[in-house]
Amino acid sequence: MPSVLVVGSANFYGRAVIQELCAQRDLSSDTWMIRGVDKVLPELALFPLNVIKLFESVDYRMGNLRSAEFLEQAFGDTQWDYVINIAEYKFGQTAAVYEQDVRLMSLEVARLASKYKAKALVHVSTAHVFKPHGSPNTPHAEDDAMEASNELAATHVRTEQDLQMCKGRPPLVILRPALCYGPGDRQNVVPMLISAQISRATNQPMPILWDKDLRVSTVHVADVARACIQSAKWIATQNQESFAVFNLADPGDTTNAKLANAVAQLFNVKPSFQNSAFNFIAKRLKTSELTEEVNESLLGPWMELLTQHGIANSPLSP
Repeated sequence: MPSVLVVGSANFYGRAVIQELCAQRDLSSDTWMIRGVDKVLPELALFPLNVIKLFESVDYRMGNLRSAEFLEQAFGDTQWDYVINIAEYKFGQTAAVYEQDVRLMSLEVARLASKYKAKALVHVSTAHVFKPHGSPNTPHAEDDAMEASNELAATHVRTEQDLQMCKGRPPLVILRPALCYGPGDRQNVVPMLISAQISRATNQPMPILWDKDLRVSTVHVADVARACIQSAKWIATQNQESFAVFNLADPGDTTNAKLANAVAQLFNVKPSFQNSAFNFIAKRLKTSELTEEVNESLLGPWMELLTQHGIANSPLSP
């Protein structure tokens, strides 16, 4: 009987993992034990009805992921085959928040996975951990030098390093998704869609940050979900304390221009790439400062659009 614990199951990634696990369960003759834990009820996570029904078919528990006591209870009554830590975090938070919500929580999950003798641990990190190299057209390899570009990525770097050093941990896989898109996305590709909608409504070009030729590797959330499950099954067959890391991206060789042009065509607007001077300044702003600058230019028009269409509240934001 396969048993899977998904930590962070009510977010963008976690929803897809639960969907894929349920699909594999429904095709199997075995009895599956699937437990999801997160800080919000599925009914309040703005999921469509079919996804909410899937969550009703698994053992879902809501609680504070910062709480060691809650995590202990989430683990406590089952010896798990696979533990998938896929908790998601907002951009623009402080280093102290990321230290608590990313690093310390992930180390506690690893400790409990060891205590309860899980066969495999999968940790979802980020692809924003790499130091830029000389050729922008060359993909990063898993063992390339790491140099985080923001506070969240810096915390992921420390977390990856600490997880590898955890004594007695189960076989570990670290996954680094590229720019992820698909059902449930709110902070990866969707902000560009909102920007395009604002541009169409105001009859203005759609502003695009960074250079046209910047590589923007992408991956669909369903592929990330399948990678989580498949890598857990694989690493569980390896030696105790085995370790592997995989970058996750599709073969599309997506550039900033390709992505912007696709969105612009969808909304019938023209993309406008910022000049080098603007990008130079933007690169030197902290994530929170850059977020504030973007919000000042886009949030007002977005709120006006929502009001015009009778929408009092929306989880989406530019």
